[in-house]
Amino acid sequence: MNNRRGHRLVLLACAVVLTTGLMIPSLYAESYLGANIDWEQFSGQHVRMMMNKHWFTDGLQPQVAEFEKNTGVKVVFDIYPEEAFWTKLKVELAGGLPTVDGFMVGSLDMGSYTAAGWLESLNKFFENPKLIDKGWYDFEDLYPSAIRGGTNQGQLLVIPIGTEAELMCYRRDLFAENGITIPRTYEELYEAALKLKTDQVAGYVSRGLRGLSIVWEWTGYLLSHGGRYFDASGMPAFNSPPGVQASDMYGKMLRDTGPAGVISYGWPEVLAGLQQGKVAIGIEASGALPALEAEESTIAGKVGYAQIPAAPGQKVTPNYWFWNLGMNPRSQRKDATFLFLMWATSKPILLRIARGSGVSAARLSVWEDPLFYKAQNKEWIDASVESFSLVEAELVPYLNPKYPEIADVISVELQNIVLGAPVKKSLDEAAKQITEMMSR
Repeated sequence: MNNRRGHRLVLLACAVVLTTGLMIPSLYAESYLGANIDWEQFSGQHVRMMMNKHWFTDGLQPQVAEFEKNTGVKVVFDIYPEEAFWTKLKVELAGGLPTVDGFMVGSLDMGSYTAAGWLESLNKFFENPKLIDKGWYDFEDLYPSAIRGGTNQGQLLVIPIGTEAELMCYRRDLFAENGITIPRTYEELYEAALKLKTDQVAGYVSRGLRGLSIVWEWTGYLLSHGGRYFDASGMPAFNSPPGVQASDMYGKMLRDTGPAGVISYGWPEVLAGLQQGKVAIGIEASGALPALEAEESTIAGKVGYAQIPAAPGQKVTPNYWFWNLGMNPRSQRKDATFLFLMWATSKPILLRIARGSGVSAARLSVWEDPLFYKAQNKEWIDASVESFSLVEAELVPYLNPKYPEIADVISVELQNIVLGAPVKKSLDEAAKQITEMMSR
């Protein structure tokens, strides 16, 4: 990754001689047609994709006509808002019918979908030269941590489309006015947030909402304190001393420096508070933060981006989230579905979507692209790339089929901690419930 990033100055120099109107369509056409496969081998078939209403979906839809024209394969999208998407997809997959061919998959459901047999292994498709030109597709360009997160027992179950990791954002102007430097430890973060908190501006914000929301942000605290979800024997370990320290700090941050009502905050509320200038420091998913530079943001141009802190002597280990594309094992059009999945996650398509939306696509080349780099906040790009490199996907038990239940149990006790409950007692209660759950 460092070698790739080392070429960025050269790429930026090259960007000067490129013109968006002349060069990009040619690049896309050559890249698309350059794959050494028969694009029309499944002409006349159709593929039904169930999709979350998401930046990837929004960016992909205008490109699909190109795929249909070159392949003769009709793509039918069923698109739902996130909560409805989860519910609708699970109902269809649980029915065991071939009604849906492919779908989006979030990290949270990797384990439960795998255990239920709802994800087709993609290994054999990637080894079929009739379906993929490996040189053109460039599998090694996909983010390594995203591939690890989508692989179970040697089987690749999903292809990543977007990669996100925890990132800290902060008000440069408020830091300068108060003589504050970027916090590198959680104690420094706490002190800075207390100093910056006023009646009008909260010192700090991250998610407090029950479920994955609060647990997703807390996980970075846990790992960066040296804590773990489970020990080597598979028993809960988040109630060990590092976990207690991490949870105590998370509770203090939200309770002492956060906005009123923070335990009802999911990522939309976190983002809104930051955009409106009502918070000085935040930790959120990297892919959400470009909104802070949007026209509607009151703090555009005033934001700095950096890694989350770590406890003394510990490594910065952010939590992550990947959106992916997967295939229904019951699909009766698997080859045509893979052709679409491969095309939709290819370099030219993800690059086109990223350039148009400024979002965090799961390909290394997107983050090195001179036009993408030129259009975005440079500090956000560099901080995001570094954060991705710090992810240790194996430390977050997304592949545990009971992870959604585990996260919910932990979230209840984390909310109690934010409200002032004893930390060790609360974590012990969560560990007890999870131990019982895992024995069933």
